[in-house]
Amino acid sequence: VLDYGADATGSTDSTKAIQAAVNENRLVYFPAGTYRFERLRITASVTLQGAGDNATILKTSNLTDNVVTLTADGWHVRDMKFDATANRTGGAYLFSTANYASVENVAFTRQYIGIDLDGSWSVNLTNLSAFDGTPHEEAPGGAIIRLGNNAYTGPVNIRGLTAKPSSATLQPTSGIHLGYVDVVSISDALIIWHRKDVVVAPKTRQFAALVEITNSCFDTALHGVSIEPTGGGRVLRCGVSNTWFGAHSADALTVDGADGTVTGLQFSNCMFLANAGNGVAVRGQGVDGLYFSNCFSGGNLGCGLTAADSAQEIVWDGGVLGAC
Repeated sequence: VLDYGADATGSTDSTKAIQAAVNENRLVYFPAGTYRFERLRITASVTLQGAGDNATILKTSNLTDNVVTLTADGWHVRDMKFDATANRTGGAYLFSTANYASVENVAFTRQYIGIDLDGSWSVNLTNLSAFDGTPHEEAPGGAIIRLGNNAYTGPVNIRGLTAKPSSATLQPTSGIHLGYVDVVSISDALIIWHRKDVVVAPKTRQFAALVEITNSCFDTALHGVSIEPTGGGRVLRCGVSNTWFGAHSADALTVDGADGTVTGLQFSNCMFLANAGNGVAVRGQGVDGLYFSNCFSGGNLGCGLTAADSAQEIVWDGGVLGAC
């Protein structure tokens, strides 16, 4: 990008220079430095390559709209950080409806949404970090990663995500938000101090299926995982294994089938420990089929497991289930 006149000192706006570089090249390299810009639209199979997630910083003045929109299959973003001049209150740093893509070794800060995929498939998201996202009280509805807000999305592989704001009083709305998705793998995620670390919330005429979460840690939020379909949305055939749900200020795992269907969920070798509410809280007549094997739910101020409002077919096999 320096060949096109981009300023790596961050002193002047480089939007035109960066846009010219992505219009004319398939590999666009950003040497170490800070690049001020507003927004980019990329309509070809382009790779944005930085010098490291704390060496190359793309800093936007756009606080309310999508920052980088990628519309062509085969895009990739690697080894850089996205920042803003203030907390963003709308839009995503990276928005795409395209396929065969990847984001690797990328950091986000002051994000409303970091990555927003809506209709994409065959996407790999690897070794990501996010710090000091916009607090829920300032702009509710944000997430580090949002998948399938409106369109069928997946498969998507998320491997390695570390996220934490600087204060427990400044929690963003969610870490990962899943809507209309099919075949999503989440592993090695460490999310702390988000109101809901993971949300599974398909809406009317949507489903979330084959979501698998493993080897992850959801800690010190309001809820670790919240499964909450609305408008008749369906959550089915999902699994969570070898995952920690601890020290949340309310229920660690919430499953709400009052306005949708939840069926065929399997939890194995999970720990629900030291939460201010219940370890697991299930409600709603739409819940029919939750299976817990070798899980530990104890040391919570509430119950190990609660079920209400006609939720049925909840099986706890082995492990430890603390009393109320």
